Amino acid sequence: LWMFGMEVENIWGSKKFLYYYLFCGVAAGLAQLFFSPLFSPVMGPTIGASGAIYGIMVAFAFFFPDRYVYIYFLFPMKAKCFVIIFGLVELASGIVCSGDVISHFAHLCGMIFGLLLILLWRKKSNSPYQQ
Repeated sequence: LWMFGMEVENIWGSKKFLYYYLFCGVAAGLAQLFFSPLFSPVMGPTIGASGAIYGIMVAFAFFFPDRYVYIYFLFPMKAKCFVIIFGLVELASGIVCSGDVISHFAHLCGMIFGLLLILLWRKKSNSPYQQ
């Protein structure tokens, strides 16, 4: 949240950023609650903000696709590649590790719903930076 959210909040402002963060978190949690039983055994309640964090990562990559992120403080990678790799890892983990207690589906839904909200906002305004 600190690493990626600070930059996105500087673009949108605190109110719009908070709305986006909460939207991604709630959408990811609801998607996990309603759709996860279709793909894997029923899990207990989902607790956490990881779906919202993944949404913030998508927003960061959307606004700063060519900015470098350092993996383990050593390996530079462009933000767009970083987010795509994280999404693919979550997709693969959700398929392979369907019995674990991590809500991989919520992570993916946080990314997807976050991207959809950004695209909706962008369509409604001429500039993605407009508040």
